[in-house]
Amino acid sequence: MNARIQYDMEVDGYMVQYLSACEVTPEIITSEEEHRLRFCPASVRSQLMPEYNLSKSGNDDIGERGCRKQHVSYPYRVLEGIQGLTVGKGVELQWKMQQRSPFGWWYGQLESLLPDPDGVRATAVITFNHFPSTSRWYRLMVRFGGAEMRECLFGGYTGGIRAVSEEEIQNWMRFVPKRKLDF
Repeated sequence: MNARIQYDMEVDGYMVQYLSACEVTPEIITSEEEHRLRFCPASVRSQLMPEYNLSKSGNDDIGERGCRKQHVSYPYRVLEGIQGLTVGKGVELQWKMQQRSPFGWWYGQLESLLPDPDGVRATAVITFNHFPSTSRWYRLMVRFGGAEMRECLFGGYTGGIRAVSEEEIQNWMRFVPKRKLDF
């Protein structure tokens, strides 16, 4: 989930205030668990965070009277495109429960991919192997590729899909339960 994070020396940890359409109680993540913290994935940063691609002067985002222009913050932006995806490999899906909440990322395996003839959008089937195959959360068919947020068959809303590196998969595996969730 997306959050504002501040290090607190007294607790040797991070005060985490999750971004949500609803009030969420802050969490403290200790320095021993700092592997749980992640910035916007590097492979999609230029697309989700275009404000970081400013000219060298850095003044492109300053409006009249020296005020910063409003940007659509990356956690709310849909990741566009269908490039780099390989059936059988790990992917992350943008998902959120409430329309006004930011997107978080779900890790799964790309089971199938059917690109549209226009090459802009596609339909994918993603499996979430930490759920049993009998769970309604185990397999999801999702449309993606354009800038549209779509209702999700699980509930909530989906955005885009991105391929993940082996290093990112190893990090995700640190969070996967030792036994399948019983939902």
